[in-house]
Amino acid sequence: MYKPKKNFAPRRPASAPQRDFQRGAQRDFSRENPREKAPVEKVQKVIPTFEDIKQQLTAWAETEKIPGKIQAWFTAEASEENSDWRILKTYRGEHEVFTIEAPAADMKAPEIVGRIMEQLKKEHLHIFKKALRQIWFRAAGDGRFALLIQINLKGRNSAHGYKTFVDFLERNCPEVISCHHIQCMPDGLFDPASAVAMRVETKAAFGSDFLPIGDTGIQMHVMDWSPRIKDAWYDLPKRIESAIHPHPEDCFFEFYSGSSFVSAALSGLFKRVDSLDCREFAMISSRLNARNAISENMKFHRGHVEAEFFNKFFNKPENEGRWTFYLNLPTDETLATGVEQAIASARPERILLQIGNLEVAGKEIKRFRSEGYMLRKSIPLYLEPGSGKFEVLFLLVPDRAGILGLNPANKARSRNVQRPQERVSTAKTAQKTIFRQDVPTFKQRKG
Repeated sequence: MYKPKKNFAPRRPASAPQRDFQRGAQRDFSRENPREKAPVEKVQKVIPTFEDIKQQLTAWAETEKIPGKIQAWFTAEASEENSDWRILKTYRGEHEVFTIEAPAADMKAPEIVGRIMEQLKKEHLHIFKKALRQIWFRAAGDGRFALLIQINLKGRNSAHGYKTFVDFLERNCPEVISCHHIQCMPDGLFDPASAVAMRVETKAAFGSDFLPIGDTGIQMHVMDWSPRIKDAWYDLPKRIESAIHPHPEDCFFEFYSGSSFVSAALSGLFKRVDSLDCREFAMISSRLNARNAISENMKFHRGHVEAEFFNKFFNKPENEGRWTFYLNLPTDETLATGVEQAIASARPERILLQIGNLEVAGKEIKRFRSEGYMLRKSIPLYLEPGSGKFEVLFLLVPDRAGILGLNPANKARSRNVQRPQERVSTAKTAQKTIFRQDVPTFKQRKG
Protein backbone atom coordinates (compact mmCIF):
# COMPACT_ATOMS: atom_id res chain seq x y z
CA MET A 1 0.00 0.00 0.00
CA TYR A 2 1.35 3.45 -1.02
CA LYS A 3 2.27 5.71 1.87
CA PRO A 4 3.21 9.36 1.29
CA LYS A 5 6.56 10.50 2.62
CA LYS A 6 5.06 13.63 4.19
CA ASN A 7 1.83 14.23 5.93
CA PHE A 8 -0.47 16.38 3.78
CA ALA A 9 -2.05 18.40 6.51
CA PRO A 10 -4.59 21.04 5.45
CA ARG A 11 -3.23 24.59 5.48
CA ARG A 12 -4.47 26.59 8.42
CA PRO A 13 -6.14 29.89 7.62
CA ALA A 14 -4.12 32.98 8.48
CA SER A 15 -4.99 34.76 11.64
CA ALA A 16 -6.50 38.25 11.66
CA PRO A 17 -3.23 40.05 12.64
CA GLN A 18 -1.37 38.16 9.92
CA ARG A 19 -3.97 39.12 7.28
CA ASP A 20 -3.70 42.77 8.26
CA PHE A 21 0.10 42.59 7.99
CA GLN A 22 -0.09 41.10 4.46
CA ARG A 23 -2.53 43.77 3.27
CA GLY A 24 -0.33 46.53 4.66
CA ALA A 25 2.71 45.11 2.89
CA GLN A 26 0.81 45.10 -0.42
CA ARG A 27 -0.17 48.75 0.05
CA ASP A 28 3.42 49.71 0.83
CA PHE A 29 4.68 47.85 -2.26
CA SER A 30 2.26 49.71 -4.52
CA ARG A 31 3.43 53.01 -3.06
CA GLU A 32 7.10 52.15 -3.57
CA ASN A 33 6.62 51.29 -7.27
CA PRO A 34 4.68 54.20 -8.77
CA ARG A 35 6.54 53.85 -12.10
CA GLU A 36 4.53 50.76 -13.06
CA LYS A 37 1.37 52.83 -13.43
CA ALA A 38 3.00 55.98 -14.80
CA PRO A 39 2.13 56.68 -18.46
CA VAL A 40 4.88 56.14 -20.99
CA GLU A 41 6.09 59.44 -22.42
CA LYS A 42 5.99 59.61 -26.20
CA VAL A 43 9.35 60.55 -27.72
CA GLN A 44 8.90 63.07 -30.52
CA LYS A 45 11.21 62.83 -33.49
CA VAL A 46 13.23 65.99 -34.05
CA ILE A 47 13.04 67.04 -37.71
CA PRO A 48 16.08 69.02 -38.88
CA THR A 49 15.44 72.43 -40.39
CA PHE A 50 16.63 73.58 -43.81
CA GLU A 51 19.57 75.41 -42.21
CA ASP A 52 20.54 72.27 -40.28
CA ILE A 53 20.52 70.29 -43.53
CA LYS A 54 22.72 72.87 -45.27
CA GLN A 55 25.28 72.71 -42.46
CA GLN A 56 25.19 68.91 -42.50
CA LEU A 57 25.93 68.79 -46.24
CA THR A 58 28.75 71.35 -45.97
CA ALA A 59 30.38 69.48 -43.09
CA TRP A 60 30.13 66.18 -44.97
CA ALA A 61 31.74 67.65 -48.10
CA GLU A 62 34.66 68.99 -46.03
CA THR A 63 35.13 65.74 -44.10
CA GLU A 64 34.98 63.50 -47.18
CA LYS A 65 37.00 66.01 -49.26
CA ILE A 66 34.38 66.13 -52.00
CA PRO A 67 35.87 68.11 -54.92
CA GLY A 68 34.16 71.08 -56.50
CA LYS A 69 31.69 73.63 -55.24
CA ILE A 70 28.20 72.57 -54.16
CA GLN A 71 25.70 74.24 -56.47
CA ALA A 72 22.53 76.10 -55.50
CA TRP A 73 19.82 74.13 -53.73
CA PHE A 74 16.95 72.95 -55.91
CA THR A 75 13.61 73.18 -54.10
CA ALA A 76 10.10 74.61 -54.31
CA GLU A 77 7.52 75.76 -51.82
CA ALA A 78 5.32 72.87 -50.67
CA SER A 79 1.55 73.06 -51.12
CA GLU A 80 -1.02 70.89 -49.36
CA GLU A 81 -2.94 70.10 -52.57
CA ASN A 82 0.18 68.69 -54.29
CA SER A 83 1.11 66.35 -51.43
CA ASP A 84 0.13 62.83 -50.39
CA TRP A 85 -1.74 62.54 -47.08
CA ARG A 86 -2.72 59.58 -44.95
CA ILE A 87 -5.36 58.74 -42.34
CA LEU A 88 -3.85 56.03 -40.15
CA LYS A 89 -5.30 53.85 -37.41
CA THR A 90 -3.22 53.87 -34.23
CA TYR A 91 -3.74 52.36 -30.79
CA ARG A 92 -3.73 54.16 -27.44
CA GLY A 93 -3.86 51.34 -24.98
CA GLU A 94 -6.85 49.26 -26.04
CA HIS A 95 -8.56 52.11 -27.92
CA GLU A 96 -8.39 52.58 -31.70
CA VAL A 97 -7.71 56.14 -32.81
CA PHE A 98 -7.55 57.58 -36.34
CA THR A 99 -4.95 60.29 -36.92
CA ILE A 100 -4.01 62.44 -39.93
CA GLU A 101 -0.39 61.92 -40.98
CA ALA A 102 1.02 64.97 -42.75
CA PRO A 103 3.84 64.62 -45.32
CA ALA A 104 5.85 67.28 -43.47
CA ALA A 105 5.73 69.24 -40.26
CA ASP A 106 3.47 72.29 -39.88
CA MET A 107 1.33 71.45 -42.92
CA LYS A 108 -2.40 72.03 -42.71
CA ALA A 109 -4.54 69.24 -44.09
CA PRO A 110 -6.65 69.99 -47.19
CA GLU A 111 -10.39 70.39 -46.72
CA ILE A 112 -11.17 67.01 -48.30
CA VAL A 113 -8.96 65.18 -45.78
CA GLY A 114 -10.71 66.86 -42.85
CA ARG A 115 -14.14 66.15 -44.34
CA ILE A 116 -13.42 62.42 -44.67
CA MET A 117 -11.94 62.38 -41.16
CA GLU A 118 -15.22 63.78 -39.82
CA GLN A 119 -17.19 61.17 -41.76
CA LEU A 120 -15.25 58.38 -40.05
CA LYS A 121 -16.62 59.56 -36.70
CA LYS A 122 -20.19 58.68 -37.72
CA GLU A 123 -21.75 55.86 -35.71
CA HIS A 124 -23.15 53.96 -38.72
CA LEU A 125 -19.55 53.29 -39.89
CA HIS A 126 -18.34 51.67 -36.66
CA ILE A 127 -18.01 48.19 -38.24
CA PHE A 128 -16.23 49.71 -41.25
CA LYS A 129 -13.79 51.48 -38.90
CA LYS A 130 -13.00 48.22 -37.09
CA ALA A 131 -11.77 46.66 -40.35
CA LEU A 132 -10.09 49.83 -41.70
CA ARG A 133 -6.28 50.07 -41.54
CA GLN A 134 -5.48 53.30 -43.42
CA ILE A 135 -6.51 55.67 -46.24
CA TRP A 136 -3.95 57.12 -48.67
CA PHE A 137 -4.65 60.40 -50.49
CA ARG A 138 -2.49 60.40 -53.67
CA ALA A 139 -2.27 63.94 -55.07
CA ALA A 140 -2.86 64.54 -58.78
CA GLY A 141 -1.29 68.01 -58.71
CA ASP A 142 -4.47 69.98 -59.38
CA GLY A 143 -6.28 69.75 -56.04
CA ARG A 144 -7.74 66.32 -56.76
CA PHE A 145 -6.84 63.03 -55.10
CA ALA A 146 -6.95 59.28 -55.68
CA LEU A 147 -7.88 57.29 -52.56
CA LEU A 148 -6.32 53.96 -51.54
CA ILE A 149 -8.37 52.31 -48.78
CA GLN A 150 -6.65 49.44 -46.99
CA ILE A 151 -9.31 47.40 -45.24
CA ASN A 152 -9.73 43.73 -44.34
CA LEU A 153 -13.18 42.75 -45.62
CA LYS A 154 -13.96 39.50 -43.81
CA GLY A 155 -17.73 39.53 -43.62
CA ARG A 156 -20.99 40.96 -44.90
CA ASN A 157 -21.14 43.79 -42.36
CA SER A 158 -17.66 45.17 -43.11
CA ALA A 159 -18.31 44.89 -46.87
CA HIS A 160 -21.59 46.79 -46.45
CA GLY A 161 -19.80 49.50 -44.45
CA TYR A 162 -17.18 49.84 -47.20
CA LYS A 163 -19.91 50.21 -49.85
CA THR A 164 -21.64 52.86 -47.73
CA PHE A 165 -18.38 54.80 -47.42
CA VAL A 166 -17.73 54.60 -51.18
CA ASP A 167 -21.25 55.92 -51.87
CA PHE A 168 -20.48 58.88 -49.62
CA LEU A 169 -17.30 59.62 -51.62
CA GLU A 170 -19.09 59.51 -54.97
CA ARG A 171 -21.95 61.75 -53.80
CA ASN A 172 -20.14 64.32 -51.67
CA CYS A 173 -16.47 64.40 -52.69
CA PRO A 174 -15.89 65.64 -56.27
CA GLU A 175 -12.19 66.10 -55.43
CA VAL A 176 -11.82 62.30 -55.27
CA ILE A 177 -11.23 61.13 -58.85
CA SER A 178 -10.75 57.43 -58.03
CA CYS A 179 -11.01 54.98 -55.15
CA HIS A 180 -9.29 51.61 -54.79
CA HIS A 181 -9.58 48.89 -52.17
CA ILE A 182 -6.23 47.28 -51.30
CA GLN A 183 -5.22 44.28 -49.20
CA CYS A 184 -1.68 43.13 -48.37
CA MET A 185 -0.38 39.61 -47.81
CA PRO A 186 1.21 39.08 -45.39
CA ASP A 187 -0.88 41.58 -43.50
CA GLY A 188 1.00 44.86 -43.16
CA LEU A 189 0.62 48.55 -43.87
CA PHE A 190 1.00 49.47 -47.53
CA ASP A 191 3.50 52.21 -48.38
CA PRO A 192 4.39 53.11 -51.99
CA ALA A 193 7.96 53.86 -50.90
CA SER A 194 8.44 50.67 -48.88
CA ALA A 195 10.96 48.05 -50.02
CA VAL A 196 9.31 45.27 -47.99
CA ALA A 197 8.25 42.39 -50.24
CA MET A 198 4.52 41.77 -50.01
CA ARG A 199 1.71 40.87 -52.38
CA VAL A 200 -0.79 43.69 -52.84
CA GLU A 201 -4.25 43.09 -54.27
CA THR A 202 -6.17 46.07 -55.65
CA LYS A 203 -9.75 46.49 -56.80
CA ALA A 204 -11.17 49.73 -58.18
CA ALA A 205 -14.41 50.98 -56.64
CA PHE A 206 -14.61 53.81 -59.18
CA GLY A 207 -12.28 55.86 -61.35
CA SER A 208 -9.12 55.08 -63.32
CA ASP A 209 -6.07 53.07 -62.27
CA PHE A 210 -3.83 55.95 -63.37
CA LEU A 211 -3.12 59.33 -61.86
CA PRO A 212 -1.93 62.43 -63.75
CA ILE A 213 1.44 63.86 -62.70
CA GLY A 214 0.52 67.53 -62.47
CA ASP A 215 0.11 69.24 -65.83
CA THR A 216 3.04 67.39 -67.44
CA GLY A 217 0.83 65.10 -69.53
CA ILE A 218 2.55 62.07 -67.95
CA GLN A 219 0.69 59.54 -65.80
CA MET A 220 1.50 57.01 -63.10
CA HIS A 221 -0.30 54.05 -61.55
CA VAL A 222 -2.08 54.96 -58.31
CA MET A 223 0.00 52.33 -56.48
CA ASP A 224 3.35 53.46 -57.89
CA TRP A 225 6.04 55.41 -56.04
CA SER A 226 6.37 59.19 -56.01
CA PRO A 227 7.60 61.73 -53.44
CA ARG A 228 4.91 62.65 -50.93
CA ILE A 229 5.51 66.36 -51.65
CA LYS A 230 5.55 66.82 -55.42
CA ASP A 231 5.95 70.53 -56.24
CA ALA A 232 9.73 70.39 -56.77
CA TRP A 233 9.54 66.89 -58.29
CA TYR A 234 7.41 68.21 -61.16
CA ASP A 235 10.31 70.50 -62.22
CA LEU A 236 13.14 68.01 -61.65
CA PRO A 237 13.47 67.02 -65.36
CA LYS A 238 14.11 70.66 -66.29
CA ARG A 239 16.84 70.89 -63.66
CA ILE A 240 18.48 67.74 -65.03
CA GLU A 241 18.30 69.16 -68.56
CA SER A 242 20.07 72.35 -67.50
CA ALA A 243 22.77 70.33 -65.74
CA ILE A 244 23.76 68.08 -68.67
CA HIS A 245 22.78 70.06 -71.83
CA PRO A 246 21.89 66.95 -73.90
CA HIS A 247 22.65 66.58 -77.61
CA PRO A 248 19.84 65.34 -79.92
CA GLU A 249 21.94 62.27 -80.80
CA ASP A 250 22.46 61.30 -77.14
CA CYS A 251 20.67 58.42 -75.39
CA PHE A 252 19.20 58.40 -71.87
CA PHE A 253 18.82 55.45 -69.47
CA GLU A 254 16.90 55.81 -66.18
CA PHE A 255 17.44 53.18 -63.47
CA TYR A 256 15.12 52.64 -60.46
CA SER A 257 12.70 54.50 -62.71
CA GLY A 258 9.33 54.04 -61.02
CA SER A 259 6.81 55.51 -63.46
CA SER A 260 9.68 56.68 -65.74
CA PHE A 261 8.58 60.27 -65.15
CA VAL A 262 12.03 61.80 -65.70
CA SER A 263 12.80 59.81 -68.86
CA ALA A 264 9.32 60.46 -70.27
CA ALA A 265 9.67 64.21 -69.64
CA LEU A 266 13.09 64.26 -71.36
CA SER A 267 12.22 61.89 -74.22
CA GLY A 268 11.93 64.72 -76.75
CA LEU A 269 15.54 65.82 -76.10
CA PHE A 270 17.20 62.45 -76.77
CA LYS A 271 17.49 60.08 -79.68
CA ARG A 272 16.51 57.15 -77.47
CA VAL A 273 15.19 56.76 -73.91
CA ASP A 274 15.22 53.55 -71.83
CA SER A 275 14.20 52.85 -68.23
CA LEU A 276 14.52 49.93 -65.82
CA ASP A 277 12.70 48.89 -62.64
CA CYS A 278 11.81 45.60 -60.97
CA ARG A 279 8.31 46.42 -59.67
CA GLU A 280 5.06 45.54 -61.39
CA PHE A 281 3.35 48.91 -60.90
CA ALA A 282 6.43 50.69 -62.30
CA MET A 283 6.19 48.49 -65.39
CA ILE A 284 2.49 49.33 -65.87
CA SER A 285 3.12 53.08 -65.52
CA SER A 286 6.21 53.11 -67.76
CA ARG A 287 4.63 51.15 -70.58
CA LEU A 288 1.64 53.50 -70.60
CA ASN A 289 3.95 56.52 -70.82
CA ALA A 290 5.95 54.82 -73.58
CA ARG A 291 2.78 54.33 -75.64
CA ASN A 292 1.77 57.95 -75.11
CA ALA A 293 5.21 59.43 -75.89
CA ILE A 294 5.11 61.78 -78.89
CA SER A 295 8.65 60.91 -79.96
CA GLU A 296 7.95 57.14 -79.77
CA ASN A 297 11.49 56.45 -78.59
CA MET A 298 10.81 55.05 -75.09
CA LYS A 299 11.39 51.47 -73.97
CA PHE A 300 10.99 49.85 -70.54
CA HIS A 301 12.98 46.92 -69.15
CA ARG A 302 11.83 45.02 -66.07
CA GLY A 303 14.68 43.74 -63.93
CA HIS A 304 17.23 44.55 -61.26
CA VAL A 305 20.20 46.89 -61.46
CA GLU A 306 22.92 44.24 -61.68
CA ALA A 307 26.27 43.91 -63.43
CA GLU A 308 24.91 41.12 -65.61
CA PHE A 309 22.32 43.45 -67.16
CA PHE A 310 24.93 46.02 -68.23
CA ASN A 311 27.28 43.40 -69.65
CA LYS A 312 24.48 41.79 -71.66
CA PHE A 313 22.70 44.96 -72.82
CA PHE A 314 25.72 46.98 -73.96
CA ASN A 315 27.38 44.08 -75.76
CA LYS A 316 24.69 44.31 -78.45
CA PRO A 317 25.58 46.46 -81.50
CA GLU A 318 22.10 48.05 -81.61
CA ASN A 319 22.67 49.55 -78.15
CA GLU A 320 25.74 51.56 -79.14
CA GLY A 321 25.57 55.31 -78.57
CA ARG A 322 26.40 58.28 -76.35
CA TRP A 323 24.60 57.33 -73.15
CA THR A 324 23.62 59.30 -70.07
CA PHE A 325 22.87 57.06 -67.06
CA TYR A 326 20.50 58.35 -64.36
CA LEU A 327 20.43 56.25 -61.17
CA ASN A 328 17.90 57.32 -58.53
CA LEU A 329 18.90 55.07 -55.64
CA PRO A 330 16.25 54.25 -53.00
CA THR A 331 17.00 55.48 -49.48
CA ASP A 332 19.90 53.67 -47.73
CA GLU A 333 20.38 51.31 -50.69
CA THR A 334 23.73 50.83 -52.39
CA LEU A 335 24.58 49.52 -55.83
CA ALA A 336 25.04 45.77 -56.08
CA THR A 337 28.51 44.27 -56.22
CA GLY A 338 30.26 44.90 -59.51
CA VAL A 339 27.72 47.41 -60.86
CA GLU A 340 30.15 50.35 -60.78
CA GLN A 341 32.69 48.42 -62.85
CA ALA A 342 29.99 47.24 -65.28
CA ILE A 343 28.74 50.82 -65.72
CA ALA A 344 32.27 52.07 -66.40
CA SER A 345 32.78 49.26 -68.94
CA ALA A 346 29.72 50.53 -70.83
CA ARG A 347 31.56 53.90 -71.09
CA PRO A 348 28.65 56.35 -70.72
CA GLU A 349 29.21 60.03 -71.44
CA ARG A 350 27.62 61.03 -68.13
CA ILE A 351 26.48 59.36 -64.91
CA LEU A 352 23.80 61.07 -62.83
CA LEU A 353 23.74 59.61 -59.31
CA GLN A 354 20.87 60.72 -57.04
CA ILE A 355 21.36 59.60 -53.42
CA GLY A 356 19.66 60.53 -50.15
CA ASN A 357 22.24 58.99 -47.81
CA LEU A 358 25.54 60.86 -47.49
CA GLU A 359 27.43 57.83 -46.20
CA VAL A 360 26.38 55.82 -49.25
CA ALA A 361 27.17 58.78 -51.52
CA GLY A 362 30.75 59.02 -50.28
CA LYS A 363 31.35 55.32 -50.93
CA GLU A 364 29.83 55.40 -54.43
CA ILE A 365 31.85 58.47 -55.48
CA LYS A 366 35.09 56.74 -54.43
CA ARG A 367 34.15 53.57 -56.30
CA PHE A 368 33.44 55.47 -59.50
CA ARG A 369 36.72 57.38 -59.09
CA SER A 370 38.56 54.08 -59.06
CA GLU A 371 36.81 53.22 -62.35
CA GLY A 372 37.94 56.44 -64.03
CA TYR A 373 34.92 58.75 -63.48
CA MET A 374 35.39 62.10 -61.79
CA LEU A 375 32.83 64.31 -60.03
CA ARG A 376 31.84 67.34 -62.09
CA LYS A 377 28.80 68.78 -60.25
CA SER A 378 26.98 68.33 -56.92
CA ILE A 379 23.37 69.57 -56.96
CA PRO A 380 21.54 69.34 -53.59
CA LEU A 381 17.82 68.54 -53.87
CA TYR A 382 15.31 69.55 -51.19
CA LEU A 383 12.32 67.94 -52.87
CA GLU A 384 10.15 67.58 -49.74
CA PRO A 385 10.52 70.75 -47.61
CA GLY A 386 9.75 70.26 -43.94
CA SER A 387 10.22 66.49 -44.00
CA GLY A 388 13.86 66.57 -42.92
CA LYS A 389 14.88 64.55 -45.99
CA PHE A 390 17.15 65.69 -48.80
CA GLU A 391 19.10 64.19 -51.71
CA VAL A 392 22.12 65.13 -53.79
CA LEU A 393 22.41 64.75 -57.57
CA PHE A 394 26.02 64.02 -58.54
CA LEU A 395 27.22 64.41 -62.14
CA LEU A 396 30.15 62.13 -63.00
CA VAL A 397 32.09 62.28 -66.28
CA PRO A 398 35.00 60.26 -67.74
CA ASP A 399 38.48 61.38 -66.74
CA ARG A 400 39.96 61.88 -70.21
CA ALA A 401 42.72 64.21 -69.02
CA GLY A 402 44.11 61.83 -66.41
CA ILE A 403 43.36 64.13 -63.47
CA LEU A 404 42.65 61.18 -61.20
CA GLY A 405 46.07 59.70 -61.92
CA LEU A 406 44.60 56.70 -63.72
CA ASN A 407 44.96 55.71 -67.35
CA PRO A 408 43.34 58.58 -69.26
CA ALA A 409 40.89 57.79 -72.01
CA ASN A 410 42.17 58.45 -75.49
CA LYS A 411 40.88 61.84 -76.63
CA ALA A 412 41.10 60.87 -80.30
CA ARG A 413 38.96 57.77 -79.76
CA SER A 414 35.51 58.03 -81.27
CA ARG A 415 32.73 58.21 -78.68
CA ASN A 416 30.11 56.98 -81.12
CA VAL A 417 30.88 53.35 -80.28
CA GLN A 418 30.23 52.78 -76.59
CA ARG A 419 30.60 49.02 -76.36
CA PRO A 420 33.00 47.77 -73.69
CA GLN A 421 36.37 46.76 -75.07
CA GLU A 422 38.40 43.84 -73.79
CA ARG A 423 41.34 44.78 -71.65
CA VAL A 424 44.48 43.04 -72.96
CA SER A 425 46.39 41.55 -70.05
CA THR A 426 50.13 40.87 -69.92
CA ALA A 427 49.45 37.14 -69.73
CA LYS A 428 47.72 37.20 -73.12
CA THR A 429 50.41 39.26 -74.80
CA ALA A 430 53.11 36.90 -73.52
CA GLN A 431 51.46 33.96 -75.26
CA LYS A 432 51.37 35.64 -78.67
CA THR A 433 53.90 34.43 -81.27
CA ILE A 434 55.88 37.32 -82.72
CA PHE A 435 57.08 36.90 -86.32
CA ARG A 436 60.14 38.82 -87.47
CA GLN A 437 61.54 39.02 -90.96
CA ASP A 438 65.17 40.01 -91.49
CA VAL A 439 65.66 42.85 -93.91
CA PRO A 440 67.78 41.58 -96.83
CA THR A 441 71.05 43.35 -97.51
CA PHE A 442 71.65 44.14 -101.17
CA LYS A 443 75.30 44.23 -102.35
CA GLN A 444 76.41 45.76 -105.60
CA ARG A 445 77.59 43.26 -108.17
CA LYS A 446 81.07 43.51 -109.47
CA GLY A 447 80.94 44.10 -113.17
